[in-house]
Amino acid sequence: MALCKGKTIYHTLLGIYKQHISTSYFSTNKVLSNMYKDRVPSVQSIEELNALCIDDKPVEKKIRIPAKSEFSSAVTYDPIVQKFINILMRDGKKEKTREIIEQVLENIKMKQIENYHKATTDAEKAMVVTDPLKVFHGAVENCKPLLILKTIVKGGSGYRVPVYCHERRRLRVGINFIIKTCDTRKRKVPLSTVLATEILQAYNNEGNAVGKKHQLHKECEAQRAFAHYRWK
Repeated sequence: MALCKGKTIYHTLLGIYKQHISTSYFSTNKVLSNMYKDRVPSVQSIEELNALCIDDKPVEKKIRIPAKSEFSSAVTYDPIVQKFINILMRDGKKEKTREIIEQVLENIKMKQIENYHKATTDAEKAMVVTDPLKVFHGAVENCKPLLILKTIVKGGSGYRVPVYCHERRRLRVGINFIIKTCDTRKRKVPLSTVLATEILQAYNNEGNAVGKKHQLHKECEAQRAFAHYRWK
């Protein structure tokens, strides 16, 4: 009884509503025509799909390159710091190595802020770089060698020949100079403190890591007589 009463009320209200609004409003023809009025026809052939390409290169011949795993979209990501972490890491303990590098950057920041407040004039304060990443990049750049020695065998004898060092190799050798300098020290302080001190010295073109680079350049200069073996 209640259901029949509900249906009666519904049809009554619907009849009143249709008296004030035209019947064509309830037709689906108007809605469907508006929906499909500006519809773009689908692509039916590969020629039409190639015509839509912006660079005029066929779709079948496009090379799909996967994203490199060492790249990241994080704001704090830095490729040189990541390279330093990978070289410094031992036994796969990357999380511990990352904590050491974070402490190194913090120590550099504290030391530079201390030097900034010790400066008496505005000119001296302007010379102090308080960004630890800039200091880190500058230190690694100062440790990069231009030439390295490569052993080449000629006539049964080995010769140490100076050769040009490409950018990736230069970066690795410069980082190794800093790390090996800190490893050879008999330290009773944490590694983060020793690394921070060495990086600050290398940023100022001082310290043992920069000395290793100069020593390598002197050895290359001494072996310049065998440089022609590089192309033979």
